Amino acid sequence: MLRSALGRAHTVTARPCPLLLFSVGGRRLAVKTDEVAGISHWPGSIPVPSRTPFVSAVVRRDEDVLPVFDLAGLLHVTPRGEALLCVTAKHPRGPMAICIDEEMPVLQTLDSGAMRAYRGGEFEAVGSFVHGPDEIPILSFAKLGTVS
Repeated sequence: MLRSALGRAHTVTARPCPLLLFSVGGRRLAVKTDEVAGISHWPGSIPVPSRTPFVSAVVRRDEDVLPVFDLAGLLHVTPRGEALLCVTAKHPRGPMAICIDEEMPVLQTLDSGAMRAYRGGEFEAVGSFVHGPDEIPILSFAKLGTVS
């Protein structure tokens, strides 16, 4: 408990943090649900010339054309499965498509007090948490493709 300047006790509670858990090339990752616009089947991508790191293809979604962020390439893995899935990520520059494994993503609520710093360095993460024997990094889709 914390005490305010007036001497009253305040209880500090951790806030729930809703996450989407998914995998890419068997690597388990998470992202805050407010950064996800949708999940669908992977429609296949069309290669395009690009100077943006890890963005060298697009996908068609009805009338929309979305850039593809190659998260698998960033992680040096290959997406697994016959029926791959597509996460539509909310990004400050517009929605992006990310190919993920066919394993169905899972919603999980994490107590924000259980979040800790991520020690990996291949991408920027907002934190991580322990799930069984694994440390699961929590990505920020908003920061993918940006130079730190």
